[in-house]
Order: sequence, then C-alpha cells, then structure tokens
Amino acid sequence: MPFSRKKLWGLLLAGLLSEAVGFVLIKRGLAAVPGFSGHSLSSLSFLLPVVKSPQVLIGTAFEALHFGILMELLSVSDVSYIIPLTSVGYVLTPLSALFFLGERIPPLRWFGILLVCAGVAAVSVSDRGQKDGASHPLPEGEPQQS
Repeated sequence: MPFSRKKLWGLLLAGLLSEAVGFVLIKRGLAAVPGFSGHSLSSLSFLLPVVKSPQVLIGTAFEALHFGILMELLSVSDVSYIIPLTSVGYVLTPLSALFFLGERIPPLRWFGILLVCAGVAAVSVSDRGQKDGASHPLPEGEPQQS
C-alpha cells in the first residue's frame, strides 16, 4: 500500500534530520580524536580511537537510521521521485553545520543550496498529478521491467 503524501514527507524529513544529526556527531567525534588526520591507510591502527568514540558510534547509528528510512521510502515510491527529494539533506546538513559546528558557509555555497531547493521544488511539483505522492507498486506476480 502506497504512503500518503503526508506520511512520505514525514518519513523523508525524519530520515534527513537523522542524516544531518549523524554527520554533525561524526564530525564532532572525529575532531575529538587526537591526531586523526594525515594518517596513511597502510596502517589502520589509527581507526581504533575513532571506532571507540561515542559520538562517532551514535552518529553512525543515526546514519544507519537514515539509510533504513530511505530503503522504506524506496520500497513504496519511485526512485526518480525519492532520490531528488533526499537532496533536501544538502540544505539541512549545512544548516546543522552552521548552527551546531559553527562552520562558515560562503555566499556561493548558499547560492548552490538555493539551486538545490529549486530542484526539489520542481521534483515535488512534478508529482502533483498523482493522487497520493507515491507510485503504486506492481500487483503481485507481475515482473518489473528494466
């Protein structure tokens, strides 16, 4: 059964918020690991403090939640509809970085973020002709065309 537009957008928002929270926590966790950057991948011993970081672990759990929600959304709607909508994360994540990490976002990057918003609006409007905002799954037993 397809999701209503309201449920689809609610799940999408929950997934995108969990993605933004995950990125912020992972960034904070990595910043707390002394001397993390600049390591050669020939020795992976530098990863141990990273994997033991509570912020990195919790951030990774939020990223896993994001991925699970994305899989649910893809199971009930078109890829060509859902994936462009996930680009709202390109707005939420920089805003999270601005407010929670104190990152500076230059004007040209804000312009790019506005372009992403315009694209999301175009994808969203393209769906208005459908009754519920989600594609209808094939009846049982019908093969999918590739």
